[in-house]
Amino acid sequence: MCTLSTSLRSLLAFALLSLAACGAPSMDERLTQARLSLAQVNTLPAHPSPEQMKAAKGIALLSIVQGGAGLGGEGGGGVVLQRVNGGWGAPYGVDVGAGTIGVQLGGQGKDVMILFNDDAALKQFVSGGMKLQAIGEGTFGAATGNTLEKKPSMVRFVKCQGVFGGLELGGLNVSPSNNLNAATYGSKADSDAILSGKVKQPEGTSRLTRMLDAMD
Repeated sequence: MCTLSTSLRSLLAFALLSLAACGAPSMDERLTQARLSLAQVNTLPAHPSPEQMKAAKGIALLSIVQGGAGLGGEGGGGVVLQRVNGGWGAPYGVDVGAGTIGVQLGGQGKDVMILFNDDAALKQFVSGGMKLQAIGEGTFGAATGNTLEKKPSMVRFVKCQGVFGGLELGGLNVSPSNNLNAATYGSKADSDAILSGKVKQPEGTSRLTRMLDAMD
């Protein structure tokens, strides 16, 4: 277990957490972060395989900042994309956040990639009705959340950076980035219209989708 040598870094982690919880001010910044998160996930020894990518109905790319001293918290956000006729729909913004319980000290960033193997899991995720089960810090690679499933509805890849001591308990709450999505697509565009690509794709989307296509 690793811990930070001073409380200053823990306070810095809280400051970063507060900024992350606010979400990116534009979809362009979310897409930039999504590309960085994807690049980080691809450095994992057990990174997503071409077979997993081809089978995925959709994908979420999240950037999360974590910090705490005793009681802690997580915050951040990302984008979700859905497969549409062999391509990709428009990016849908989501926010994530949680409080954690346990013996904790330090700060850490996590880049998370989630592959959705069925449409129901994707729909539940973007509706904000899903709570991801928390994981112990230092967990790398793929996690399905249910080893009894022959083909899990979701496959998660996590790349951790920084120093954090302890094991968190609880869950990570997912909610739509309503303000971000409205500012990008207009207030009348709902999640179905965005994910199915019935809206104009924001600038920068093609750079991300080219990276995804290269992984098939």
